[in-house]
Amino acid sequence: MILHPPAPGDDRTARYQTVVLRALESLSAGDDRPKTLHRLRTHLRRLQAYLELVGEVSNAGIIAKCVSRLSRLRTLHVFERYLASLEAPRSDLRLIRKRIRARQAKLQRMDVYRTIEQRVRRHAIPPTPGNQGWMRERLLDLRRANGQALGELIALAQAEPRRKRLHALRLKIKSIRYQEEWALGHQEERPDLVGWLKHAQSVLGEYEERAQFRRLADKIGLQSLPRIEKDWRTARRKARALPDHLADLAETMGPRSLRLVGSNKIRQLAVAGRQGKLGA
Repeated sequence: MILHPPAPGDDRTARYQTVVLRALESLSAGDDRPKTLHRLRTHLRRLQAYLELVGEVSNAGIIAKCVSRLSRLRTLHVFERYLASLEAPRSDLRLIRKRIRARQAKLQRMDVYRTIEQRVRRHAIPPTPGNQGWMRERLLDLRRANGQALGELIALAQAEPRRKRLHALRLKIKSIRYQEEWALGHQEERPDLVGWLKHAQSVLGEYEERAQFRRLADKIGLQSLPRIEKDWRTARRKARALPDHLADLAETMGPRSLRLVGSNKIRQLAVAGRQGKLGA
């Protein structure tokens, strides 16, 4: 297959790389805003998804590790915002903010931002296949593989909906969602599928976050622990209920039911997800 650089004007990878590099430069210079870190991680995930889409699995793994190195700080940022929404005691907020400053200092000390920058420049932008139909061909293959992998993870989570299995399911859903977002604006797009994947990711992500908050709150003795445990139980109940709604999703990604637009069932699931009726 002949490869050539992406065509000007349709090169989201270059735009996303620019966003990543600017965010890294800002963070290296002392920017401590949560939105900067969040923007960095989101665009790294998008670049990772594109690498997966074009078959650059090794480079996608490198970018995924870059995202992982920033995960603890992101969790602390989200925890701080969550505690503020609870109107938590000031002592709790002080403890979390102290940990945020310590994590930021460690990232600077270990030169993590510069390391990520080097890896992005070397590994984040592959050539685009010259065949104009490459997106359709690749999505057909990926959707079959993703549908099978998703079905297996769903079955495991249905049989035993423990945190580890739900977390693995969440990671797969997140990966599929970012891949599908690359098809938006193309003939192969499935916006209803993307919307539902976002909902499923949100339900499972909230449970994972609450579990992390609960563990940290217990470890450092936050006064907000009872409220955190209550929210954790609610999030766990929703997450454990979700796999039963996912079987149809996996089936629509298989070869027999694959379509260029979402099926009626997926549209119904997307609407239910937006209305908060799933995983309740």
